[in-house]
Amino acid sequence: MSAKVRDVGLLLARLGFAAALLPHGWQKVHDYGFSNVAASFGQMGVPLPELSAAVAIVGELLAPLLVAFGLLTPFAGAATGIAMVGALLTAPGHLFKGPHFSGGLANLFDPNAVPGWAGAPAFFFLLLALVLAVAGPGKLSLDEALFKRSEWFAEKG
Repeated sequence: MSAKVRDVGLLLARLGFAAALLPHGWQKVHDYGFSNVAASFGQMGVPLPELSAAVAIVGELLAPLLVAFGLLTPFAGAATGIAMVGALLTAPGHLFKGPHFSGGLANLFDPNAVPGWAGAPAFFFLLLALVLAVAGPGKLSLDEALFKRSEWFAEKG
């Protein structure tokens, strides 16, 4: 694959990632507000609900914006990754049984469980955030323009 095709692919992946995740963060900030998100997290039994709400908002709003522009990509990917691990571990039905899904990932292979997995979006956001953090943003990015870093983990040479 040519470097130009790879860079266009990374740009499309970054933009798609941001377009899919930003509405979740925007909803938390604009529609619900920080205090309501924290209160909701507290009612669900999420540990440290205020901190967890802040991590979720950063991981779902600020980090996708940074990824879209290809700015500080590994840090933005890590922020989203942390938020998605939190979602998988604490949101109802994302990893274990909960009111929104009869089976969670723990019962994925149960033939009597309701098909589907409520945690699939969080899992895929986590996976794509990690891929983009490791692969880097490509040359069509602010990381490249500002820091000459189209790949943060590649050897400079």
